[in-house]
Amino acid sequence: MSFRHPIKTFLILLVSTALLPGCATVPNDDTASSDQQTSDQQQTATEGAVAGALIGALIGAATGGGNKAARALVGAAAGGLIGYAVGSSVAERKAQYANEEDFLVAEIARNRDFIAEATDQNRELAYEIAQLDEQSQRLAQEYRAGRATRERLVEQKASVEKQLARAQEISRLTERQLADTREVQQETQQKRGPDDRYTQQIQTDLVQLKDTREQSDQNVVKLQKIYDSMSI
Repeated sequence: MSFRHPIKTFLILLVSTALLPGCATVPNDDTASSDQQTSDQQQTATEGAVAGALIGALIGAATGGGNKAARALVGAAAGGLIGYAVGSSVAERKAQYANEEDFLVAEIARNRDFIAEATDQNRELAYEIAQLDEQSQRLAQEYRAGRATRERLVEQKASVEKQLARAQEISRLTERQLADTREVQQETQQKRGPDDRYTQQIQTDLVQLKDTREQSDQNVVKLQKIYDSMSI
């Protein structure tokens, strides 16, 4: 009997338990300065991203077959985005600040960080999709010609499925970030007006997040098409 998978599962749970408290929201202290609250929030977001990346790497290394290093990197990439979304709603984040300006500055920084990370992952996925598409078409032709085994086709399809799951997760997280930003933008425009600099900055973030979502959705569609074309 192999204890390899139970041990890996235990390690994931252990590290998750140890790291996730660092992602918890920081309670609002009336005696704390505005600068200190901003610093605490930035530290919380960073810790969340780091924790998510490490947990993701462990999960990636503990699942599936093939190259462990590659799986760990895939998991870390997804984990990095997950870290931005750990357990906080707009209302919870807003409650951490003494004034609205500090909250808006933090939200804008959060958006920019998320957009940069998601864009990098979408770009990386687009490159991998092109490779998977070429490999899958060639393998399907070889299989039909009797030069490739069914097992090779099944293995390739599993690789496509993993990347599809990754693309879907990026798309889901982007949709959540977009929804949060839309909520903040609507409230800010109501309170401060359309010409306010914070309103305009968040509106810019909203446009960029929509572009990011479109990139994510395109990756999902392309991977789904490759996956469906490999029916055995």
